[in-house]
Amino acid sequence: MVNIDNLRVWFQQAPYRVFWAAVFCTTSAIALTVQLIVLPYLLPGLHAGNGLLVGGDWVTFHEVASRLAEKINAQGWQAWTLRPTAELTAGPEGQSTAGIAAAIYAITVSKPYVLIPLNAALHATAAVTLMRIARYLTGDDFTAMCAALPFVLFPSAMTWYAQIHKDGFYFAGAFLCLYGWMLLARLPTWQSGWRTVLAGLAWIGAGVALMGLVRTYSFQVVQGVGFVFATGLSMLFIVRGVKKQLPWKTCTAAIAVLFLVPLLLRLAPVDTKLSYKVPEATSTTGLTVDSHGEALVRDHWRASGWLPNLIENKFLWLAVQRDGYILREPDMEQHQKAGSMIDRDVRLFSVSDFVVYLPRAAQIGLLAPFPIHWITPGASTAGSLMRQLAGVEMIGVYCALLFLPYAMWHWRGKVEMWLPVVFGTMLVLVYAFSTPNLGSLHRQRYGFLMLLVGVGLAGCLSALKLRASRQAD
Repeated sequence: MVNIDNLRVWFQQAPYRVFWAAVFCTTSAIALTVQLIVLPYLLPGLHAGNGLLVGGDWVTFHEVASRLAEKINAQGWQAWTLRPTAELTAGPEGQSTAGIAAAIYAITVSKPYVLIPLNAALHATAAVTLMRIARYLTGDDFTAMCAALPFVLFPSAMTWYAQIHKDGFYFAGAFLCLYGWMLLARLPTWQSGWRTVLAGLAWIGAGVALMGLVRTYSFQVVQGVGFVFATGLSMLFIVRGVKKQLPWKTCTAAIAVLFLVPLLLRLAPVDTKLSYKVPEATSTTGLTVDSHGEALVRDHWRASGWLPNLIENKFLWLAVQRDGYILREPDMEQHQKAGSMIDRDVRLFSVSDFVVYLPRAAQIGLLAPFPIHWITPGASTAGSLMRQLAGVEMIGVYCALLFLPYAMWHWRGKVEMWLPVVFGTMLVLVYAFSTPNLGSLHRQRYGFLMLLVGVGLAGCLSALKLRASRQAD
């Protein structure tokens, strides 16, 4: 039996390593239990075979990976590709999740359980990074660990560490990017020399690589966030120079480094789906788009006339993604009956439409699925189960977000508080604008919403500690 005192000592001596190991072991055990016991024997009606839940992309990823692994074993490693083509997928191309799984299948067996160590390691890495982020606020390892626990334990996370999906890579990368930016924003980083600065850049680079590995549009998303951060933090470093907290030479170097990140990302491969042509009256870009994007531009999009095309295209891309869900959802009638779609009648055809829809997007992004959705039957048994689990999660989310304003006030003087709040809010809004499907939205915004939940929970725990210390006095 494990001695609690020994665990406490181990945690005090190496909190991040202990937490990483605990998350890795816990998620591995849960994933094995789900794949080998729960789905095959306890919930056979939800079992798609091979330990996978019915109705998810993971079934397709597994099938594609298995076919590619067979091809590798027959023809050699020259047959491997990171992003399998239509010849193998019989559907959407370019899913690197299947390519990664195929490489592991080829050297082991074509069973999803061999992917569990990788998925658990990614989940543990994301959790420890979130703990590090919270540690800058709380100054306490245990409170910081508690702030990361919702991300670790909420059932939605099982869709990538107990199944096969890209979100484990994506969220781990996103948190690493944020942690790198936090290092670059902190005053001690620039007081301690270039070694810590380079470490911050390295974390951002590692994070961008993980995100871009599974979603190529991540390069443009991180670029946009990077410009926002660089602009805001530049003003902070100017203030630091005025207050003589740092030499002006160092402040100038900091500003240059901050803008270097998004500028370098402009050299990254561009997802052509991000490049849509604004109306000819205000654009000379001539970018290539798919047929749906061309139709939206030709028939509906109203260009601002004053925004640069680089910015206007980002809004247009979100509008096209939203229209894709609305107009081309495969099982639209079924989704509508089940209530999976939300605000299906809302179409965004200009930047001003985004501004008008912003309050509603924030409401959906932060608070949906709403209680009415928790009890509405889904289109399938699996869908109904996921709705109920989402309802349990949202109760926790609501409670944590109640303390977010307190946390923002309590740590208002810390740049380490504003970065995760801005980062999380921006990405939640991106998905709220582009994804009018509650099931997809709940999964895609998960990590970014958990940033806000973590800050709110850290604020709650800090308030309780402060109250307890006052009562003790």
